[in-house]
Amino acid sequence: MRPRVGNVRRMQSSLDRQPDSMRNELDVENLARRGGQPGAMSYRNSIHILTATLLVVGLGASARLPLPMFAVSCVLLFVWGFLYFWGSSRRVTFAHTKQLAWLFVLTLVWVLMLPIVPVSIYIVFPLFFLFLQVMPDVRGIIAIVGATSVAIVSQYPVGLTLGGVMGPSVAALVTIAIDYAFRTLWRVNNEKQELIDQLLETRSQLAETERNAGIAEERQRIAHEIHDTVAQGLSSIQMLLHVAEQEILARGLGEDDAAGSPLHKIRLARTTASDNLSEARAMIAALQPAALSKTSLEGALHRVTAPLLGINFVINVDGDERQLPMKTEATLLRIAQGAIGNVAKHSEAKNCHVTLTYEMDQVRLDVVDDGVGFEPERVRQQPAGLGHIGLNAMRQRAQELNGEVIVESAHGQGTAVSVALPIEFSNGG
Repeated sequence: MRPRVGNVRRMQSSLDRQPDSMRNELDVENLARRGGQPGAMSYRNSIHILTATLLVVGLGASARLPLPMFAVSCVLLFVWGFLYFWGSSRRVTFAHTKQLAWLFVLTLVWVLMLPIVPVSIYIVFPLFFLFLQVMPDVRGIIAIVGATSVAIVSQYPVGLTLGGVMGPSVAALVTIAIDYAFRTLWRVNNEKQELIDQLLETRSQLAETERNAGIAEERQRIAHEIHDTVAQGLSSIQMLLHVAEQEILARGLGEDDAAGSPLHKIRLARTTASDNLSEARAMIAALQPAALSKTSLEGALHRVTAPLLGINFVINVDGDERQLPMKTEATLLRIAQGAIGNVAKHSEAKNCHVTLTYEMDQVRLDVVDDGVGFEPERVRQQPAGLGHIGLNAMRQRAQELNGEVIVESAHGQGTAVSVALPIEFSNGG
């Protein structure tokens, strides 16, 4: 006995396909500036120390200049230093256009310093880092190439040397390499943190699922015990008392309706047994899954899907709907809850078809969505607690009733879950 996967495939092909959603790239720079990445604080402080050192060296070198030029050098170095440290402390709160404006002014002051301050060419080093921080894309590389060219050309009046060309060029390459190394480190750290968060969330979901499954299983066990013992015993007692009452009446005995007559006591015992049997049946109904205790299996499926917004659920029933054994209905509902829950949590689907099919010897449930899909074999090989944690639970529930669950899916092609359970009616079920 296997679910009819061909029908599942046909239903699946009728659904609209959803393209895979692209993940947004992490803004590692913002995270680094907030100190949430390894080495971010040291990285930032090292650049500040380098900048302060270059400014002090620039002041020392300017001391050899004539007094008017020395005063101009001091003003330019002070302005550049003030703009740098002021902007660095507030840049996190700046809009991107404001950051670009700040960086442009900083670069302009540096260009003005080149013909006046003897060692201002070395201040291009912290500028390189700022270019890559404010523009972490091809624009940053272009800005570095432009600043390197300006630094080299500024030496032309005093004569270009190999060191004058290699110095800015090597500084640019070293800056790009350092920035790339730190960004790679932060990106890997973010990915690991995301994985840890997912594992913790999955573990929490698994614990909650196992707890709910344990509670549901214990409730079902108690319901079955009450049904098979107390309820059956009370029903038998009621039947025996009814037979005894009929025999007494047939023999013409006990017609006296006095409170102490045997017939009155038998009728009182029958009423008590009937009342207790009703109480036992109410307990059995209360221990069933909540949705089933209030409505049919189809209605229960509607109740499961009603709170899930953003997905168009279509529920169909094929065949003659009829009352199933309590355990079969409960198992089918739990499997449906797991499959529908996976659709809501993981599929990113727009549409989902749920089909309940009644046949002579079995009942089938097909849940088909048009979501992003996944690789079932890969999920099956993952350790317990990763991926679609409900699949194993669905298979175990079905196997308890000699049923079977088949899962078909592929990336970008949606997912189809089909379960088939045999219908075995028990006496007094």
